[in-house]
Amino acid sequence: MEKIISVLILLLFCSQLIHSKITPPFRFRIVTWNVGSSEPDCETFEQLAFSSTSNNIKADLIVFGFQEAAKKIFGSNSFHKTLKKCLQSNHYTMILSDYVGSDLIKPIWLYMFVSTTMLQSQRVNLLKINTELTMKVYQDKFFENIIGYKGIIASRLQIDNITNMIFANMHLPAGEGKIVERCKLLTKFLHTYLRNSVQDDYMFVFGDQNWRTINTMSIDNILQAIQTKNYQSILNNDELTRMRQYNDTTQCLKTFYEAPITFPPTYKYFVNTDTYQTQRNYEDRRPSYTDRILLSNLSKDIRLIQYSAMNDIKISDHRPVFADFHLHRSTNKNKSVKKSNFVNHN
Repeated sequence: MEKIISVLILLLFCSQLIHSKITPPFRFRIVTWNVGSSEPDCETFEQLAFSSTSNNIKADLIVFGFQEAAKKIFGSNSFHKTLKKCLQSNHYTMILSDYVGSDLIKPIWLYMFVSTTMLQSQRVNLLKINTELTMKVYQDKFFENIIGYKGIIASRLQIDNITNMIFANMHLPAGEGKIVERCKLLTKFLHTYLRNSVQDDYMFVFGDQNWRTINTMSIDNILQAIQTKNYQSILNNDELTRMRQYNDTTQCLKTFYEAPITFPPTYKYFVNTDTYQTQRNYEDRRPSYTDRILLSNLSKDIRLIQYSAMNDIKISDHRPVFADFHLHRSTNKNKSVKKSNFVNHN
C-alpha cells in the first residue's frame, strides 16, 4: 500500500512539472538617488547598478529612479547619454526612459534596463496603464505642473507572463513637518492608479520622499546616534515611521513594507564629504532618511536580498539607496499577456 501511495505521489509531481515550467529566480535592483544636478560618470553608474551584488550575480532588471537629474535648460543631456552608453557597454538594454517635468526641465526620471540574456528570453514585458506606458502625477500647484520639481512617475512590467509589478519613482514635497503635503501627493497617485483599473501583484514606491527627522531629537543626539550606528533611535523620530505606527489622522503607506534600515541618514550632506549640513539660514536641519524604497506586500514568491545606501558616492547632497530582490514563481504558459513596445523618451 505504501508503494502505491509513493507511486501516486510521484505521478502527481510529474504531472505538475508538465503543466508548470520552473524558471530561474528573476533578480532585480531598484536604485533611487537625488543627484542634485550632478553629472555622474560611467564608473558611478556602474557602481549604482552592480556594487554589492549577491554572489557577484548581476540583476536581470535594473530600475533607476532619479530626482533633480539633468536640470539643464540648454545643451545636451549628458546624464541620459552617459547612463545609456554605460549600461549598454555592460550588456544591458534600456527598455524605458521617461520623466515627470516640462520639456525644458526634466528632473524626475524613471529608467528600466534589462540584461541582454533576459531580453532574449522574453521573460520581461512592459504593460500599459490605460493607454500609456507611464503614469504621471504632479503636485497640485500650477507652477509645479510646468516645472515638475515634485511629482510621481510609474510604469508596469510583467515577469514570466504571470507576475505584474508597478514601479513608482517620486519626489515628494520638501520641508520638515509637511506630512500632509507629502501624503496628499501620494494619495493622488494611488487614486489615479486605482481609477485606471489595473491590478498588480507588487507595487514598489521609491524616491526622495522627503520624510524628516522630527524635532523631538536634537541634532547632537542624531550625530551621536550616527557615530554609534544606533540608527533605530533616529528612526523612532522619523516622520514616516511614526506616521505609520501612530498617526491616525494623516496616513499614507501604512500597509506598505520597508525592510529594516541599517545605514545612516541619506540627507543632507555637504557635497564630496561625509559631513552633514545641519544648519541653513540659521535654521536647524536634521540629518534625515529622505530616500526610501517600500513594497506593497511580501509573499513567498518575492525575497528582499538587501536594502542599503551607497555612502561612497558623494557628488550629491543625498546618498543613493538601493534594494535587491529575487522573484521566485512558476511560469504559467496559459496566461495571455498583451505585450508593449519598449519606449525611450530621449
